[in-house]
Amino acid sequence: MSNRVELPRDWEWDGRKLKPWYGTTSSNSWEFDGRKIKSLYGANFSNTCEISATQLKPVYRARNSNTWDRNNQPIAVLIGKVIGLY
Repeated sequence: MSNRVELPRDWEWDGRKLKPWYGTTSSNSWEFDGRKIKSLYGANFSNTCEISATQLKPVYRARNSNTWDRNNQPIAVLIGKVIGLY
């Protein structure tokens, strides 16, 4: 069983957007549309990920090395994993 990861305290999640509490810009804010995670600024296929019931993977060039099991993690934590908070 994997360890549960929590979102850092200096990040805010409102159910749709993940952004830092301080110094928020469109380039360091991420949006979840119910199926995909993408940057608010400069989103393209290479920096957009798709969430299914069991996995999180890039929309473009998904491989085993960049596909993660959800492990019942909250969406905000999954976004944090994608953008490199962990």
